[in-house]
Amino acid sequence: MRKLIIFFFLLTSGIFFCQFTISDTSDNWEKIGNVNAQTFLYQKKDNTKSKIQYRDFQQLNLLSPNKLDLNYYEFEFSSDENTLDKIYEIFKDHFNSKKEETITLDFPEGKMILEFGKSLGSYYCSFKFEKINNLLDKGDGSIRMTGAMNKRQLDKLFGKTK
Repeated sequence: MRKLIIFFFLLTSGIFFCQFTISDTSDNWEKIGNVNAQTFLYQKKDNTKSKIQYRDFQQLNLLSPNKLDLNYYEFEFSSDENTLDKIYEIFKDHFNSKKEETITLDFPEGKMILEFGKSLGSYYCSFKFEKINNLLDKGDGSIRMTGAMNKRQLDKLFGKTK
């Protein structure tokens, strides 16, 4: 009887105390840069993943306070040592040429869409994100978007300021 009680004790303690394992911590992420308090760029210290944390400016409705969405969303994507440098070079080339276009980058986690355009005489860029399962953070299938950024803000985001 004693062995049976010890067996059940060990079985239940294993169930109660082994419910989770730590897979990631904020210490594993290095902040590359940010644009105001709207968009943040992080990369894992081992350079295997990067993430962009942002506020969705398509959902921002200032006329209706009940629908004001100030939540942060995040798009995490696979990367290597120079993925962020390649993305920055795309932005840099477009800011030099002022070409208006939309570029789609496919990652296993979903699509990152880079939008370039002109508005009121100034050139801007923005990120749009579509997750692979089309179920974005709130469960809908829409594409989420960061705010428009100019060259100076983009340099701050990618940590290229002097």
